[in-house]
Amino acid sequence: MPDVIPPPATSRLALVQHVHVRVGRCHIAVPIDQVQQALPLPPQGLTALPRRSGGLLGVADVDGAAVPIVALERWVPLETGGDAAAGVPRLLVLQHAGALVGIRVDAVLGVKAVAAADIRRVHHTPDENELFESVVPASAGAPTLCILEVARLMQLGRAWCAAAELAPAGAADAVASARASPPGSRTQRHAVFRIGVEHWAVPVDAVERVAPVPATELALGRAQRSWAIGQWQGRKLPLVDISEGRQASDRNAAPWMVLLGQGPLVLGLTVSACEQFVDLVLEAVARTPGEALVAGVVLLPDLGKLQVLDVGKLFGLTPEASISRSAQAATLARSDAELSDATEPLPYLVFDADQRYATPVEGIVGVVELPTQAREDLRQGRQAVLAWRGQTVRLVSLPAIARTGGQNDPLLAVLVQAPGGTAPPIGIAIRSLCDWLPAHSVRRSGMRMGAMGEFGLINAKGALDHANLVVVDLAQMAYLLG
Repeated sequence: MPDVIPPPATSRLALVQHVHVRVGRCHIAVPIDQVQQALPLPPQGLTALPRRSGGLLGVADVDGAAVPIVALERWVPLETGGDAAAGVPRLLVLQHAGALVGIRVDAVLGVKAVAAADIRRVHHTPDENELFESVVPASAGAPTLCILEVARLMQLGRAWCAAAELAPAGAADAVASARASPPGSRTQRHAVFRIGVEHWAVPVDAVERVAPVPATELALGRAQRSWAIGQWQGRKLPLVDISEGRQASDRNAAPWMVLLGQGPLVLGLTVSACEQFVDLVLEAVARTPGEALVAGVVLLPDLGKLQVLDVGKLFGLTPEASISRSAQAATLARSDAELSDATEPLPYLVFDADQRYATPVEGIVGVVELPTQAREDLRQGRQAVLAWRGQTVRLVSLPAIARTGGQNDPLLAVLVQAPGGTAPPIGIAIRSLCDWLPAHSVRRSGMRMGAMGEFGLINAKGALDHANLVVVDLAQMAYLLG
């Protein structure tokens, strides 16, 4: 059995962010604290540095430093023949103990959080000539990642850049001063993504993973910020496009999803490419408090205008992220013997109006944000409509069943089609989405509430906040209201 690498932190459950790159057909992971930046290949090429042997490609000018660039495929046997995978070759600048070295990679594929306990050592005899000693096993369609030993790469190549050693006498302090941040400043590492035609910087501590866009289960409309509902490792999550022109609502133009996390919630930010990693001095970012999603703007020489994403604001403007809460382990791990006839064979959507309700997902054709005018019309009791896929859809408020307080300000509309599909869809205003309950995860019962008659109730096993939810079949309601 392979050994488990003991975690450097105090908890074995600690997550370590790694940069995922590809060289030929080999997928490589580098701890993110050892990655300084990713750069395009210089158009003028690398400066040749004649050597008798080794994998050195040449030297690149990186912010005034002469950084040696290594071709891993010249040093270790990496399969490269017939490689047709998509990617943009880049230089990945690595750092260790104040020294810099670069490697040429065929693609930068994003950031992946790896639990320290998941790292497996495959070479058990210490060998200073081994560049790859440990791996992260493949999971959920992701390939096995070989972890690069950066310190050994520098020692084996006997080539690195150390500014303090190379600077002339008396100039070392000037170099350090030029690279240092202003006194009292704070820096934060960001991943730079191209989203449509824009460049966005996302704090790496909010990035859980970068993966291909999953199949969509519910289309919400490409004109919407939350343009679809997808599924990732058993969790429902909204797919979100923050580009101004909504160019990232097409998996051909934006084939990647950045999985962002905030507490128990996640969402998938669809992007076109991962460009590089940058350390931003927070005090140097021009703040934009009036922007809905932008924390600030910074200008970089090689990227131009860079918008810094405010992850908290994004989650605040994405109520659909509520459906991404992890299901209870007891619910997901039930054996087939427990899936009796008493469980509901259909998935349910849990939503909030004046209280929490559940509805079968059958008949739901979309969920969209309410335009400002439609929200105001509903508040004032006027006739409300919205435009959806070339149709004008009538909006209604959910009839009161058991008011617990004043009507909450509706933010979303669930678009439902009456059984048979002949009548036009109707939009039913709700406050927010709360959860998605998979098929066979709930049990249905009934109760009588005085003069109101019989009501259906569901209970989601293992979920205390989904006990005795009143069932409101929105598709049947569309039939009655239509």
